[in-house]
Amino acid sequence: MAGEQTRGEVTARLEAIFSSAMEGEELEKALISIEKRLDKFEGKWGGLIKWAEQKYGKPEDSEQPAQEEKEQDQKASEQPAQVEISREEAFSALESIFRSNIDGKELEKMIGSIEKRLDKFEGKWPKLILWAEEKYGKADANVAVASEATEASQETQGIEQTLELIVGGEYESALKNLKHMVSEDSSDSDTWNAFSSYFSSIGLSGRAKACEERAESLS
Repeated sequence: MAGEQTRGEVTARLEAIFSSAMEGEELEKALISIEKRLDKFEGKWGGLIKWAEQKYGKPEDSEQPAQEEKEQDQKASEQPAQVEISREEAFSALESIFRSNIDGKELEKMIGSIEKRLDKFEGKWPKLILWAEEKYGKADANVAVASEATEASQETQGIEQTLELIVGGEYESALKNLKHMVSEDSSDSDTWNAFSSYFSSIGLSGRAKACEERAESLS
């Protein structure tokens, strides 16, 4: 039942609904609004999902998120313990796998889901990577290198410019920069402070505080 779903499951459902019905800036705004909607409709998430489905339609791949989570859980319980890796290494490994085997909108959605997958499978990242390899195929070394070269050649925005974007209300561009920076170096306290400013600006005080604490722990 929708009312029994966790916050993560409801978030994934809303993301699937919005991603199937919108694109571009409209999609980005809708995705950013999810946390606020969940807070506002706490305890009434079933009604929130129903509203979204009526307004935007059911996503074509509505069964995919639940199925993927089941597969991930199964692999996590079946696989033996692996050598520990850092969050940055896990992020890069998953990104390489997805870029090597997926393209188009599906690739964008999978890249965008990496942070959430890493949060859910904290401490089981090697098993998550094994699941991804079995489901999508192993990463192509050439694609991985090409991807890194492409991102390195793209506009590398500094902390100051990203903060200017946040102050100017250009949240989509700011978030893109922040995700790039944290994937490059997740131990940079300045990046986490910038993340705190971003979440504070869009009204997510809880996430802002968590990022601030993360920055303090890295200082």
